Amino acid sequence: MLCETVTGRTTVELLAARDRVRDADMAELRLDGVADPDVARALQGRRLPVIVTCRPTWEGGRFDAGEDARRRLLEDALAHGADYVDVEWAARFDDLIERHAARVIVSCHDFTGVPGDLDERTRAMRRSGAAFVKVAVTARRLSDTLPLREIAAGGPAIVIGMGDAGLPTRLLAARFGSRWTYGGDGVAPGQIPVARMVHDYRFRRIGPRTAIYGVVGPDVVRSAVPRALNAAFEAEGRDAAAVPLPGADERDVRMFADAIGIERLIDTTKDTDAHHVI
Repeated sequence: MLCETVTGRTTVELLAARDRVRDADMAELRLDGVADPDVARALQGRRLPVIVTCRPTWEGGRFDAGEDARRRLLEDALAHGADYVDVEWAARFDDLIERHAARVIVSCHDFTGVPGDLDERTRAMRRSGAAFVKVAVTARRLSDTLPLREIAAGGPAIVIGMGDAGLPTRLLAARFGSRWTYGGDGVAPGQIPVARMVHDYRFRRIGPRTAIYGVVGPDVVRSAVPRALNAAFEAEGRDAAAVPLPGADERDVRMFADAIGIERLIDTTKDTDAHHVI
């Protein structure tokens, strides 16, 4: 599944952005950054399931009005029918999680790398009883994202690699075992618009038997090659998808490709038509 993250400076802007969501299955409403958060209004008349998030500054968000105010917004969201709320594990809103476990996503984000205690942290998050754990780490290289597969295999989880090297975790969310992933206009590092995920990278066409072509080369995240290949696959009716694999280390790329089951690697520097298989 695909969730679109929407933002706004005011509740009116947030509501308008929510109603523009077209290609996603869910919408994440980011209350942090909204000057006048009106939770009831933001949830009224929605046509898609909604996750309400109010990310504090200490976890990469924009909310700085204090934890009591933030808790009230999350409680209001639950009272007004939000499908889920995202609660940071470090916030220790234990009572809120306990009372509303079936509607809580417990999350942790590391904007510096992959923490050494990631497994231990995830086990502690699972013990909270929340419906899902969400783990987002910063990937410096493709192989940094591989531990996320083990986390997802341990129970209901959303796993994300942030930054360019983490992009495959978003495009190949199902291969990582993630229950859903997020798209949007760069709210998080490495996030790309939902429309690009669906139309440029064939997100919805990727199944367990889809042949995945990994495209490598300079600045491959912004390369037109994966998009051109995917357009050709679509025209031919092929069960295949091309995704960018950012990384200059060939060993790292190959390690990732073997672990994920990439069928072919295509190097844009060796063939201008992107048909050179390495």
